[in-house]
Amino acid sequence: MEMGYQRIKTKTYWHVNQFKTVMFQAILFDSDGVLIDSERLFFEATRDAFESAGSFISRGQWATWYLSEGKRSREIAGLVGIPSSRLDEIIARRDKLFWDQIDRGAPLLPGVAETLDHLDGQFRLAVVTGASRKHYDRVHASTNLRDYFEVMVTKDECEHVKPHPEAYLTALHKLSLKPCECLAVEDSPRGATAALKAGIPCVVIPTGLTDIALCPEGCRILHNISCLKDLLEKERPVA
Repeated sequence: MEMGYQRIKTKTYWHVNQFKTVMFQAILFDSDGVLIDSERLFFEATRDAFESAGSFISRGQWATWYLSEGKRSREIAGLVGIPSSRLDEIIARRDKLFWDQIDRGAPLLPGVAETLDHLDGQFRLAVVTGASRKHYDRVHASTNLRDYFEVMVTKDECEHVKPHPEAYLTALHKLSLKPCECLAVEDSPRGATAALKAGIPCVVIPTGLTDIALCPEGCRILHNISCLKDLLEKERPVA
């Protein structure tokens, strides 16, 4: 695979406001929920572990508390009535369920491999994830995606996590690009908020856990990642 940043040929433009038009040079992808179907697996493992303690969490609650507000699993466990004395046990159970699934082969979301292959060479590609480097490496151990990306930013490099813009600002620094020269691809309201706070135009590709109503104004909703190819090949203003 030839690295995309060695042969940039993009002619895609984005109208970031009514006064200015700029050329995209880089696409910045979240990882979990955008490239890998790991958000679903993480929720399902959490739900099953919580149920083993006699508590229930709905997709809607998870979409709000975790994917929008950024609450930690332990805080959410308390919200659904799991006593603090059982937190370590329940979180350990969840983690085992999740990693057992991932270690059998993390599933790519539909269209990811084809889309990255199409974009490679036209744009510089980067990953901006709120996960740790250890998490990222383990999730991507069998995906064969890592060579597509020139830059990777994980939470290990940041003091603040999404929805704070620090991760995206770090990516801009590494790429030596302006916010308007990049496009962020996210699946969650807090991820989209982080990108927009950094001044980066953002598209959201919803999963079954994304509450679109909670996404910030200014981001564009795409049906799936395959739609990104068509969007980037046309000059379209942000709605």
